[in-house]
Amino acid sequence: MSFELNRPWGPRGMRSHRTVLTAILACAALCCVSAQFSPVGAQQAATATLRGTIIDPHGAVISGARVVATQKDTGISRETSSNADGLYVFSNLTPGSYEIRIQAAGFTNRVSSTPVALQVGQSLTLDVHLELGSIGETVDLVGEIPLVDTSNSVVSGVVDQLEIQSLPLNGRNFLELALLIPGNSPAPNFDPTKTNTVVISSAGQLGRGGNVTVDGADNNDDVVGGSVQNISQEAVQEFQIATNRFSSELGRSGSSVINVVTKSGNNEYHGSGSFYFRDRALQGLPATFDRTLGETAPFDREQYAFAFGGPISKNRAWFFGSLEYRNQDGAVLVGARDLASRSIRKGFATAPLNDLLSTERVDWQPTALDHLTLRYSLQREDDIASSSLIRAIGSASERQASTNNTHSIFANYTRLLSPTAVNNFNFSFSHFYNNIDPVAIGPQLTFPSIQDGASFRVPQGTKQRRFQFSDTLTLVRGNHTFKFGGEIQRVRGDFDLRVFQQGRIEMIEDFPDFDRNGDGQVNDNDLVFAVTLRSGIPTQPLLIPDASNTYVAGFVQDDWRVRPQLTLNLGLRYEVDTDVKNISRTNQLNPLILPFLHGTRGKDANNFGPRVGLNYTTKDGKTSFHAGYGIYYDRITLEIQSLERGLDGRALPIDVRAGNLFFLDPQFLFDPVNGVFPPGTPTLANPFTGFILPGAGAGGINIIDNGMQNPMVQQTNVGIQREFGRTVVVRADYLHNFGTHFIIGRAIGQVFNPVVGGPDVVKNLESSVRTKYDGLLFSLEKRFSHRSQFRASYTFSRSFNFANDDQIPFSNGPINPNNLQLEYGPTPNDQRHRFTFSGVFDLPYGVQLSPIVTMASGVPMDILVPDGSQRIPQLQRNAGGRLFHSGADLNTFIKQLNAGGGFGGQPLPLVSDIAQFSDSFNSFDLRVARPFKVGERVTIQPIAEVFNLFNVTNVLGVSNANYSGFTNVLVRDSNDPASAGFLRSSSFGQPVTTAGGVFGSGGPRAFQFAVRVSF
Repeated sequence: MSFELNRPWGPRGMRSHRTVLTAILACAALCCVSAQFSPVGAQQAATATLRGTIIDPHGAVISGARVVATQKDTGISRETSSNADGLYVFSNLTPGSYEIRIQAAGFTNRVSSTPVALQVGQSLTLDVHLELGSIGETVDLVGEIPLVDTSNSVVSGVVDQLEIQSLPLNGRNFLELALLIPGNSPAPNFDPTKTNTVVISSAGQLGRGGNVTVDGADNNDDVVGGSVQNISQEAVQEFQIATNRFSSELGRSGSSVINVVTKSGNNEYHGSGSFYFRDRALQGLPATFDRTLGETAPFDREQYAFAFGGPISKNRAWFFGSLEYRNQDGAVLVGARDLASRSIRKGFATAPLNDLLSTERVDWQPTALDHLTLRYSLQREDDIASSSLIRAIGSASERQASTNNTHSIFANYTRLLSPTAVNNFNFSFSHFYNNIDPVAIGPQLTFPSIQDGASFRVPQGTKQRRFQFSDTLTLVRGNHTFKFGGEIQRVRGDFDLRVFQQGRIEMIEDFPDFDRNGDGQVNDNDLVFAVTLRSGIPTQPLLIPDASNTYVAGFVQDDWRVRPQLTLNLGLRYEVDTDVKNISRTNQLNPLILPFLHGTRGKDANNFGPRVGLNYTTKDGKTSFHAGYGIYYDRITLEIQSLERGLDGRALPIDVRAGNLFFLDPQFLFDPVNGVFPPGTPTLANPFTGFILPGAGAGGINIIDNGMQNPMVQQTNVGIQREFGRTVVVRADYLHNFGTHFIIGRAIGQVFNPVVGGPDVVKNLESSVRTKYDGLLFSLEKRFSHRSQFRASYTFSRSFNFANDDQIPFSNGPINPNNLQLEYGPTPNDQRHRFTFSGVFDLPYGVQLSPIVTMASGVPMDILVPDGSQRIPQLQRNAGGRLFHSGADLNTFIKQLNAGGGFGGQPLPLVSDIAQFSDSFNSFDLRVARPFKVGERVTIQPIAEVFNLFNVTNVLGVSNANYSGFTNVLVRDSNDPASAGFLRSSSFGQPVTTAGGVFGSGGPRAFQFAVRVSF
């Protein structure tokens, strides 16, 4: 988890309020039951639905037609009959390819000689016209399979098996392919535990609240947010990302749900083995790397992947297994302070990584009515990487060594109760262990331009254990398809936090100006620092056991085909968490803060989420219009509970001591004669010897507001989808998301705390801030035909919130606790324009070409005062790149501000007129492969991949504190008020880091070679 405490000299706050929502819409339609059979369905967790109407040549419906769906790979068949309205439906089908056969007396048979592909989360409407004729005649169905979604209002996309297997992936993490779906972009790092985790930002959110499921099982970190376990690319069949407006069957997210389906065995033995190789000789260097150092990045990567599956008993039982191992000797870009040149030099530090992934799965069909699935997945990963940063770059000592181990077990039992009733039961258990240690011993040195020393956030460790039970009953009644279900999760987290044991020192300058301590030399012992922070009991860890919660949810969903061309998706979901607000331990709260708690603390019990959508299709089935509205709730992470239990004014006392700044006369601070240290002044040789600042108390005492609520997002969408030819679909959507009850910390008063020896601030963790997202999403998709398939996506969007994190109340807090509107601004990852193109093309001579093109506009950045302690208070958050588009624009504002007194009574420095706030992103990744057949069953495929083919420099950061990648602190060239450099900041707006670090996506050009053998 991340553990950031407010600076004792910074502003705080924001007022709590609770908005009472009466959100139950007119859902009486959910209870309308007639005696007919439904052809429609909603987006679902890890299955698919097929439905339609059987029609004669005169347009009349045919009842009693026999419809059989047979999965090609396993031979499993499902059978039903059309009802009095000619309607048929198959729910809870395993994603895959199916042969569909329809028979009716007096009509020709219809069969899909080309299999009908059903994707995860899909609801396919296949209306079939039968011709008069002999029952022995057969007519192909393939020309009638629709491409346009005629029954759903969800905004989603599916990444299929061909894309997962063929597209170039830097690191082979399949989740990066979610970025090809409009409305999705990379999320900045928000926690030390997620430094090597792919986190997706959907519809403007920052990634904590997304929901990732694997085969329907929860795969999320309830401790800090984000996903927990990676699955080998070899084991993933396909996945769906529901960016917006998903059905009531799914929850626990105010942004998106990613549904991953793992592979299963089939009736033939299949296997593969792959080896991927990269080396530093095949690798470019980041543009911000200082080439005068003569360093070469130490890098090589080997990845081994194997998969094997087949029948245990044909048509009855199957197995599948995969194993993947990645060994990487990598590097991260780091900074080093060069006293001689008074500059930050950029070099490399080693960042090794080892990652083992394993998934095993067994499927069993004991009878035609029963299906069982059992899966086990394992991940063991250790790495060294940069810790979470609040500056644009960190030093080599700011790296951290992490260990992540995850086990998960999943079981599913599906029972076909009747042709119109299916029950689906899931059970899962997972165990996640994370431990992080610093690579160096010492305090964190927070300079204005670089984060040096060792991160104060580590060592730390967390454990999470989850039990999950869910059940869904699907009933088909007339034109309605009903789903009723519920879910229970029991999550237990344990925290071992050794934060602040080495301490943190807040520097006010990057380099010393003169010999302040009188030792005859100018070095780091002459640096000025404001304060130091260290645990009052540095040898004692902060242990928070049993941070537990039980999540309970229930839902009802009705997908009602009102008319052949009109479908309504109606749903209602209810969710409740029992203890994310630390309800069970209110009797253990610090008595000092009880006067600040108002009302009674209880569960947030009004989380009703109605969802309404419609889909209208033209008579030719080639155009559909869809729209919808729904209410969705984010999870509150257990980190909130840990803040109240850990930062209660007793468990983790923080000694805040005066830095040597307090020993100097402010008017002679940078005077070489009068600005020397008097005897007894602390220096970096003995930084924690300053006098205690009574009541400074770091982050103070954190309390959870009794009225805290789950963050709520109202999602609205309207869109159109159009089919061109038989293979191309174009889609356009407008999304408007409005979030309320998001969490922030606000200083609401002070108490005398005997532990810190003086007054201590009380910070209220409250549901007081909002988010807003507006986006236009466009996509063009060509299904595979004529040896090619491709998709193109474009997003034009704006996203706003009130903090650079979307839930956890870290960093400095609001500028003015009583004026929240000052915090309103663009999110740190607000990317106004984003375009992607990807495809798979089979060229002559057996060559396969697979490109990914990504282009995006820049993200904004905060503009911080010279010591980096806060942004310029007269500016909104992340004003760089939004209010100001050039250094000249910013200088105009600074001159006006200086004319009125500047900041803190001193004028702010001007920047270069060509200083930058952000950079666009452009990358062209390409894979070239050529399979060779060896005998009848074996294929050998050499592969060559290049990432960022044209070696475009993409400046981008990592952390949500500064995602732009440019220096955002107005560091003065000189601290001497008499010097011209006092009013100049040459380093501001200079590029520091590039996208993907050294070797990740969007980084410098890199080649990778591989060979894949399959049978």
